[in-house]
Amino acid sequence: MPEGATRVSKWRLTYIVALLSVIAGLSSYGWYIYTLVRDAQADKSQPQIERLLKDLLTYHRQTKQFPRNFAEINQRLWHTVPPPDYGKDGREACTKNYFYWYTQVNADTCAFWALPTGPQRNYASAFFIVLAPGWARAWKGKARSDEEIAHLAAIPSSQSLAEMQMQELPARVFKTSAQAAP
Repeated sequence: MPEGATRVSKWRLTYIVALLSVIAGLSSYGWYIYTLVRDAQADKSQPQIERLLKDLLTYHRQTKQFPRNFAEINQRLWHTVPPPDYGKDGREACTKNYFYWYTQVNADTCAFWALPTGPQRNYASAFFIVLAPGWARAWKGKARSDEEIAHLAAIPSSQSLAEMQMQELPARVFKTSAQAAP
């Protein structure tokens, strides 16, 4: 075999190995970026407010009152087995890096806090919502630390919400079953 042909085949082999090394390096970097994004999504706080509003209104429609705690709504609608730990009063729930603190004001009014938790809590908003069968009022603000959460009032005044820099969102009006009937 001529000496030039051997030299060309060695260069060809070198280029192939270099190309495979670049492909392996880029693939490894791509996998690393993918795992970072996947882990960030798992830690992301995702509020379930719309679902909770819908379920609370469904409970009220069925029983003509709001539940006293999360355990009652779990028995009637959610049927989670085994039942989650809803705290000592049954008014606390955690899901998707959000902490929910529920209070029944009376049979026709309830309120709850939706507070982000977890390592990415500062990228999410805190909410306070007052709900009745035909309307809802909501306030939105920055995430709170664990210490601030421990000192929150179950039903804060409008003034204390303003002091916490919670901004009131436009009120929502719902059609009740009596309004929906022709």
